[in-house]
Amino acid sequence: MFRADSLTARIYEYERSLSDHRSGTLDAHVLRAMEELAPSSIEWSMETGCGKSTILLSNLSARHVVFAYDDRNHANSSVHYYANCPIFKAEATTLVAGATQLTLPRFEFSQPIDFALLDGPHGYPFPELEYYYVYPHLRTGAVLVVDDIHIPTIHRLYSFLAEDEMFELLHVERTTAFFRRTEAPTFSPLGDGWELQAYNRRRFPIDAAAADPERSNQAESSQELAQTRAELAAAHAELAGQRAELAWWKHAADERRLKRRLARRLGEWPFLK
Repeated sequence: MFRADSLTARIYEYERSLSDHRSGTLDAHVLRAMEELAPSSIEWSMETGCGKSTILLSNLSARHVVFAYDDRNHANSSVHYYANCPIFKAEATTLVAGATQLTLPRFEFSQPIDFALLDGPHGYPFPELEYYYVYPHLRTGAVLVVDDIHIPTIHRLYSFLAEDEMFELLHVERTTAFFRRTEAPTFSPLGDGWELQAYNRRRFPIDAAAADPERSNQAESSQELAQTRAELAAAHAELAGQRAELAWWKHAADERRLKRRLARRLGEWPFLK
């Protein structure tokens, strides 16, 4: 599956000897893609979350920073998972412990980022929050990895990045997307300029009524009600026609029966035919 001399193969062997850690495990094919798509030289890398990717990036980078909870007091600890791996390079790795919602805004990025993996909290708006504090520091040519793009909140971020001038979509492995930072100017993190972003240009303006689920449901309900009323009116009209036709046939039948009675009493007079 992997080259015997690759870091991925060695980490995969380590994984097979242990149970899963508490934060889950990164697919081995994704780990191989990270190893193959990483820049040839990484001075500074970072990730949110930790695990097998931490082991890999500690070997690929001169300096690697991990933003994650220090869960060493829990069973199946993610920190223990990477720290106990024989090929993990502790001397190249720094753990910034705590919730990324708090640690990333406080962190001072002292040099450009060559490789970034976003795999922290997945609830809205946390993926966008992590991206906001990381993207201004990505150097041209840096690789940005976004994991779990099958989750709706993260898929929205993936969709935005796939259309943005600052990034080139390199590869999607399983549910992990790989982007390369282009030479496009960095979008100002303190301004606005929403109309300059490709994602907005291609979708503006949004039909607010169609985009609002409640109003959309109300519109659908109104349409369904109008259709039901029209169908009911048509049914009433058809029923009225059937009743009129039935009344005519009943009248004709009564008339014929009366004529037959009169003919039996008076004889076959022409006006009775």
